[in-house]
Amino acid sequence: MRKPKKKDGETAIYGAGLAGMVAAINLAREGHKVTVYDREPRIGGSALLHPSIHTTPLQPEETWRYTGIDLSDCFVPTGEYPAFWYNSGRITLPAYVKNLKAYNVERGPRKTSIDTRLFEIARKERVRFVFNNNLGPDELKMAPKGSIIATGLYREVYDLVGVRCAPTHGYIATAPAAAGESSGAIHMGSYSVDYGYTASLNGLMFALLFSRTPLRKNDLDRFRGVLRKSRGLEFDRWHSFTGYFPRETKLYWEGRVLAGTLAGMIEPFWGYGIVGALISGKVAALAHSSKTRAAMDFHRFTASFGKKLARKEKLDSLPFNRQLLRLGILRARFNCWMNPALVKAAKDPVRWFT
Repeated sequence: MRKPKKKDGETAIYGAGLAGMVAAINLAREGHKVTVYDREPRIGGSALLHPSIHTTPLQPEETWRYTGIDLSDCFVPTGEYPAFWYNSGRITLPAYVKNLKAYNVERGPRKTSIDTRLFEIARKERVRFVFNNNLGPDELKMAPKGSIIATGLYREVYDLVGVRCAPTHGYIATAPAAAGESSGAIHMGSYSVDYGYTASLNGLMFALLFSRTPLRKNDLDRFRGVLRKSRGLEFDRWHSFTGYFPRETKLYWEGRVLAGTLAGMIEPFWGYGIVGALISGKVAALAHSSKTRAAMDFHRFTASFGKKLARKEKLDSLPFNRQLLRLGILRARFNCWMNPALVKAAKDPVRWFT
């Protein structure tokens, strides 16, 4: 398909994901002509990955204030703090979790998704969208200076912009969920160096098993057995995927701005990426009005990336690494028992704003 001719004076954004659309909305509100290009035929990302439900820590007011976009109608608190499981046994979490909140949000093309909500806001701000557009290295090499590149998990783009990355492997499935249900659960076990999880929202139950080391079919079989035995969950159709996870952070590439996961705006230990993508869109927009402010904010949000990634990779290299995580939870429970003040002093596990 022939590449559309760009309008004079426009700002081009490559990738209609969360970071790309937040950037587009902010730039349009500042008076920029904005065109967002995406490789998919419609809003909502890859049909291999979405629709999907994501559970995430969130500081709502700080996030809406920073991004300038109130998305509170997209994020629904989980009914209880996400349950942690090790194989088929539920782990008792420290007492302070009763003070914590986690939120579910839907990604994808459905009307109930955050993608659709951002798309509607962007269209009201007169952002132009071009779908079915090839966002490969050849096109991105021709991207005008000042363009924003927010293409997500594609290896060829990481290589192009010089961001070191590593593969992630996974299996995905969906099933119907009860109307009004909002739940989350993390499953650790012998089937992954990372974890599997389930989350439900908007009548959809989503399951993901992912790992930063290769997964085999029998790993999926074990995970399915755990879901069946521990919670009576059955997902009939699973499909595999391979994505790429950044191993460093980077804001600029040859006069263009990087955003979202491509820029390293993701929590590297657990892999939380929803809130980082939203914030990253604002940082990318700031790069057009104040490079100094954008650089300062980017450093603030990514300062701990390297240490967290190193800690995760060290843990993965150790024998019995999953048991070490369990011991860490037991230690936190013991500390709460020894010092009851910790129950009230607990902080969210991932804080983008401090």
